[in-house]
Amino acid sequence: MKYLKYWFPVIVYSGIIFYASSIPGVKTPGFAHFDKIVHICEYAPLGFFAARAVYFSKPGVSLNSVILYAVLFVLLFGISDETHQMFVVNRTSSLLDILADFIGGSLGCLVYGRLRLIR
Repeated sequence: MKYLKYWFPVIVYSGIIFYASSIPGVKTPGFAHFDKIVHICEYAPLGFFAARAVYFSKPGVSLNSVILYAVLFVLLFGISDETHQMFVVNRTSSLLDILADFIGGSLGCLVYGRLRLIR
């Protein structure tokens, strides 16, 4: 039950991202590359939730390792999400999107790590 308590937000939020990626032909308003900001903002909570889940799932593991595992998870999820988008009508996939996902997820992980250090 403890495992589900910490991983449930990761699963639900990942599902929301996957669902949003499945919507054909979504256009983001704003300036050029505004979608990269959207990717960063979208993946920051996933990084936070993933770091939290790893931290409570692996007692005794160093905080640096927790952040590394969570960042790796976010990177792999971002790659899989961008791969998924290649098969959605009127959606594109790019390495810059993966980079933005990685940056956002990493920021979320780092925020979680900072909050752990404060406590």
